[in-house]
Amino acid sequence: MSATDAPPSALPELKKFLEFLSGMWGLLAGISTLFPLSNLLLQAVPLEPLPEGGFAYLPATAVSVVATLCCVFVVLWTFSERGLATSWTAAPVQRRAWRSFILGLAGVIIYFALYLAIANDFYWVALGWQSGDLRRLAGDVVLLILYAALFSLLTRAFVLLALFEFVKPRT
Repeated sequence: MSATDAPPSALPELKKFLEFLSGMWGLLAGISTLFPLSNLLLQAVPLEPLPEGGFAYLPATAVSVVATLCCVFVVLWTFSERGLATSWTAAPVQRRAWRSFILGLAGVIIYFALYLAIANDFYWVALGWQSGDLRRLAGDVVLLILYAALFSLLTRAFVLLALFEFVKPRT
């Protein structure tokens, strides 16, 4: 295969997409992508350890880093669908974005419910686990998955809409 037959590099397209994201869609996607890290300062979504919070063993920084990495992955994964996006129509994209957005909001509700249950002695009262029980790590993993999923789903909702606008033919 000669250099002229080589498929176009995704890097220039990614650069154009990132420039496109510098507008309104990028602001929304960027906020949802970087929110897990900024949440360490804002504390809008609680990450405190027991006894005040729900995490027994995982530190807040590790949870935030994992969630941010998941969000960055979602942005790149969604961008990799750009070839398919050229054939998308508005209604299915909007449904996918709404589905991601609603699942993300449901994740927030479930996260808060579980977080508050754990912070209010769920392990001791409902399960009879002692304070140093290593099984509490399972609860930390569930909270980590919910935390990362809620931000990833919200990021996906915004990036889907942005990608659709990015690949939509200009008239």
